[in-house]
Amino acid sequence: MSKSSLASRMLYYFLKHTDATYRKPIDPFRENISLYPPKKLYSNYYIELKKFDDGGIWTCETKSVKKDDPTLLYFYGSGLIRGPRKQHWKFIEQLLQRGVPRIILVEAPLFPSYKIFQILKWSLKVTTEIVNNKVNKVTQFKVLGEGSGAWLAYYFLHNLTNKNQLPVDELILLCPWLDVTLSNPWIDKIEAIDPINNRAEWTRLGAIWQRQIATAEEHETAKGGDKNTTASLAPVYLDLRKMPPTRVYTAEYDIFKADAEKLRQKAASQPVIFNYYEYKKMIHKWYHYDLPESKLLFDQLSAILTQPMSEWEKTAELDGKFW
Repeated sequence: MSKSSLASRMLYYFLKHTDATYRKPIDPFRENISLYPPKKLYSNYYIELKKFDDGGIWTCETKSVKKDDPTLLYFYGSGLIRGPRKQHWKFIEQLLQRGVPRIILVEAPLFPSYKIFQILKWSLKVTTEIVNNKVNKVTQFKVLGEGSGAWLAYYFLHNLTNKNQLPVDELILLCPWLDVTLSNPWIDKIEAIDPINNRAEWTRLGAIWQRQIATAEEHETAKGGDKNTTASLAPVYLDLRKMPPTRVYTAEYDIFKADAEKLRQKAASQPVIFNYYEYKKMIHKWYHYDLPESKLLFDQLSAILTQPMSEWEKTAELDGKFW
């Protein structure tokens, strides 16, 4: 898109010149809140919740869904300190309206009630169970990681590849947080134009999470276990050759774009299927707002999630940058 919409420009101006939520200090103890799906979603679609300890798995299906229809596993973005919110249910509703038959939302336990390595282990255990129950019964099984959900998606897929099992057709990443340290020097220029993300606060929380992981690894080693029981919170450094075909959607005014671009450059030098889309003049998770650019993304995602990747996409769209 050569020119952003008036609505998106007004939104950017508003956020840029007011105190955006994420600019304030991040207090996880005040964020541990989850919202149930709205009544409208229950009325129009089939919604089921299965509880696992302090987390849960939400299955959202159209009323015409068939057992072998495509399935999307959705790791929503919340910084791992928030449960599903209104915007996440709206995201699911937008895709269901466009024909995506089945979406499974992973509601993991939250920090600080759980340590970060416990959240990763919980996610791996539960999502592996989902795959074992679903993957041989559906035509397509795709994974979507949004924001910090990229960590959970990569951790899940990385462990599957270590077991020589990768029954996932495609990985989709939306505004992914690919390195918890946010140390990429390219971020310096973007930070001034990002009206939402508080880099200092997210880096502070990330340092806490890294210490928890290091402590867990030391404990496992002392017990004689596997030192690498938990993954680094930096998927940008993982081996892409073990990942399924990947699509990344990012925004120009988003500090997380720096590591997404870094991942794109890494993929360009490896024999992998990787597609990169940058929405110009958009902010972090712009698709949670009512914008023309949001509708465009939902249309793209619905096409991807309801149709198999064509041979043309595997060749002509490789490492493509369209927006």
